[in-house]
Amino acid sequence: MNMHTLLASLALSAGTLLAMPAHAADVPAAGTEDCIQLGSDLQLVRAGASRNILLRNGQDHYLVHFKDDCSKAGYSRKLTFVTDGEQGQVCGAGRTELRTDGGYCAVASVEPIDAADFKQKARQRSR
Repeated sequence: MNMHTLLASLALSAGTLLAMPAHAADVPAAGTEDCIQLGSDLQLVRAGASRNILLRNGQDHYLVHFKDDCSKAGYSRKLTFVTDGEQGQVCGAGRTELRTDGGYCAVASVEPIDAADFKQKARQRSR
């Protein structure tokens, strides 16, 4: 599955819940207990996913860490972040699940990273 197919699948699975106001990209960097409102301009890099995945939400970049192994995120056709039963945001401290075809993975923390780190890590995972 290529990245464009993944992004289209993710956007469709989230539906209208991902439609956010223009200022959603201005949400401050997330820490362990802060939440990130997801917009429609998302990118997930999940190649080699086991303990974390890369998330770009508009102009903001994050490393999403899982509580346990989440290798199923690397091959699942559908990925959806769900927090307190609702789609459209990602929180740390175990509040968010990444739902996959075969279950879910609990999100332990969300680490803000800069665009250069995101690009470098994405390149490393695509090898």
